[in-house]
Amino acid sequence: MKRILLACAIALVTLILPAGIATAAPPLAAVRQALVGTWQNLADTRFTREMDADGSVTDRYEGNHDDAIRGDWIIFAGSAPPTDAAGRKFAADAVYLELRQNGDTLFFGLTDLTTQSLRMVYLESGNQLSFARIK
Repeated sequence: MKRILLACAIALVTLILPAGIATAAPPLAAVRQALVGTWQNLADTRFTREMDADGSVTDRYEGNHDDAIRGDWIIFAGSAPPTDAAGRKFAADAVYLELRQNGDTLFFGLTDLTTQSLRMVYLESGNQLSFARIK
């Protein structure tokens, strides 16, 4: 049953159509559930990001197990950004990820999320990051 619910939640999560036309944002609970897991960066497969259901996140780089970067994460709708995002502009109908690690706060726009892949844009630089689920 959990797999069916997750599959249904994931089906709702695609945020941008291939033609770049924005769609209505999926329910945040479905996006949050879909993000939980371990993701491997496709550009640098030695980097993984583990996002736990309790809101904790751990970034690891293969070979540096003692240097794992821990923090926490939340997602939010652009129409209701968190208070620490004051002064930033967000598309009201998009979903964003906020990571807080080592005193830094990073914002990402989620552009695609399926059961096996995640794409997001780092808002500070505009760089797109692509991940594959490994757990």
